Amino acid sequence: PSLRFCGSSSVCPQLRGPPDAALHEGVLAHYDSDSRSWQENYFVLLGDFTLRWFDNEEALRKGCEPRGSAALSGYLLLSAAGEYAKWLGDLCQGLAGGSPFADAPGEFPLFLCHPFRRHFCFRVGSAGARRAWRAALGDALRCRGTELRRRDSLEAEAFLAAVRFYRQERGRYGAEDLLLGSEPEILGNVLMEDLVPVLRSQVLPSFGGSERSRQRRWLQFLQEVYTLVLDEISSEFEGFQEEKEKLRIELEKKIRPDVDQMLTLKEQIASELQAVVRSPAESCCARGVEPDLACALEELLRPLGAGVEAVRSLFARRAEEMVALARSSPVAVLQKELLALGTTLWQPDAMRLCYEEADLYRESLRGLEERFGFHGVTSLVLGAQDLMQQLMQNCTHTFQQLSQQHLGRAAARRQLPQMLGKVKERVLKKFDYDSSSARERFAQEWLLRIFLPFLLKHLEAGCKLELPRYESFVFADFSGIINLENIYEETVLAVLQQAVGKGEGATSPRPEHPPSKYFQSPSRRCRVSADS
Repeated sequence: PSLRFCGSSSVCPQLRGPPDAALHEGVLAHYDSDSRSWQENYFVLLGDFTLRWFDNEEALRKGCEPRGSAALSGYLLLSAAGEYAKWLGDLCQGLAGGSPFADAPGEFPLFLCHPFRRHFCFRVGSAGARRAWRAALGDALRCRGTELRRRDSLEAEAFLAAVRFYRQERGRYGAEDLLLGSEPEILGNVLMEDLVPVLRSQVLPSFGGSERSRQRRWLQFLQEVYTLVLDEISSEFEGFQEEKEKLRIELEKKIRPDVDQMLTLKEQIASELQAVVRSPAESCCARGVEPDLACALEELLRPLGAGVEAVRSLFARRAEEMVALARSSPVAVLQKELLALGTTLWQPDAMRLCYEEADLYRESLRGLEERFGFHGVTSLVLGAQDLMQQLMQNCTHTFQQLSQQHLGRAAARRQLPQMLGKVKERVLKKFDYDSSSARERFAQEWLLRIFLPFLLKHLEAGCKLELPRYESFVFADFSGIINLENIYEETVLAVLQQAVGKGEGATSPRPEHPPSKYFQSPSRRCRVSADS
């Protein structure tokens, strides 16, 4: 089944990449676990979302080699020492290593955490500097994490579906946060999921010394294992790309002559499966899912609506600045500023207030993990932020195109402010229409992402184990093309989609604009909790 990520839009071209220049840079003190001391270096976050550090700024300007670098995929960004200590304790189960710092991290700490990569513990000089670094690093983590989803291609969908099916064959459902990063990184996550319990039982007991020493050695060991795993997977995946096109051509030749027969057979199997699966799926959905749909929908829409409204306000403010420039500056200056307008979506501090609204999901949807086993809140947050960035690009792109047209048509300079004002209103009207439908699509898709793994898991014993009975239905020539598990999942998904559609239809109509009153000022806060 196709659970497509709705972060992209057809209004404008696919989301463009960031500028080539550094996104953020400055001096940071970071903790060196070997010397157990804080060391100052000059850090640079590049446009490809790689973090590099140098001895000082002069070394950077002279073109010296960096002291080190890190691709920011799969990291978690934390701002409190207590949060980091808790995260560390969860990672090192059974090891009470205490605080990892010889000296306190100071008043404004910042932590980049990864279960299998080097950790970065920063001591930032001020609240403002930490806010700027947090916004820039958060942008990097989002873009690195969602790079595969943002391709919006059938090939990417097929890869993610294959990983989900692989885990589901092992009884593991709900893979959202494992599916962040590039293909090799996602495969590495899945492999480490299998490896870590084995290593913890067989290797960890052999580490002697104090608890803190054992914790440090365990983390270092995991990093070394992950490096080996990722290197091997990356090499094999790169080699597979060379033969993938040949396999695709061969598969197409095999499918094309018999496609009608395959589709007919698939429909026959689906009909047989429906008779067995639909009733239990509807019963499970009615008991376990439908009572929570309205609350979950409300919680999905509220932070996203507030974030979209913040995007609208930011664009309106920037567009009004262009109108003001048209009144007071030469046309050449206005044209230059119009070109620079497109970089707004890659200015982390400018978009920070929009993105922070999505972070509310981490608290408001916490109950979903307890009740439904949903482990995709990070993926949900990043997806909402991607959608906000796409909407901002659509606005700025359309405003730039229409404004450039009017610059050439204005008979007199005094007409420019009025024309740009009309362009702004036209773009905002289009934004209201597009963002309303985008919010609805996003919420509907994430309802499916949240509840489908729950349904599949609960139906596994009663329904999925029946699938081998239908293997004889598939001709030998079609066995590698018609996938029984895929047909089964489509049947369950159809039941859930019907319930989601029914739940959305029962909700009260929403105002066209402004959405802020509906999302930001609810009369009551509906919480999805473990008791719901």
